[in-house]
Amino acid sequence: MSGELIALIKMINKLQRIAKAIQILRLPSIAVGLISLASMVVIMFISKSHESDRFLIPSFVGLLWAISTYSFIVTFRSVPEKSNISLKFFSKLKRNINRGWYLFISVVFFGTTIVVMFVTYRLVSIWLRDYAG
Repeated sequence: MSGELIALIKMINKLQRIAKAIQILRLPSIAVGLISLASMVVIMFISKSHESDRFLIPSFVGLLWAISTYSFIVTFRSVPEKSNISLKFFSKLKRNINRGWYLFISVVFFGTTIVVMFVTYRLVSIWLRDYAG
């Protein structure tokens, strides 16, 4: 095995450990997401005053991070174990393909995290410029 492949395998295992360690945040992330979504709906469709519009951007950012946190925890807490010697060929192949899928998902997750960080930075800077000074 090459060094890069071994590093990627270790990364998947580390992501699983992190997801299990922060699993307690699964329900709070659902709560934050629902509160953020509800506040966005109220602001956009029910509120008649434009005074509450200033909370739309923080609600959207909260929803983005709640979805990201929840999806990370749910996705990476159940990574299949590395195949061992006792498995038959097709069982090893199936498990390695399954772990390869998690590798692909981890790359996608890192990409979306970078995008969410950029969107958060832009939205918060716009919000601060408009409402903080």
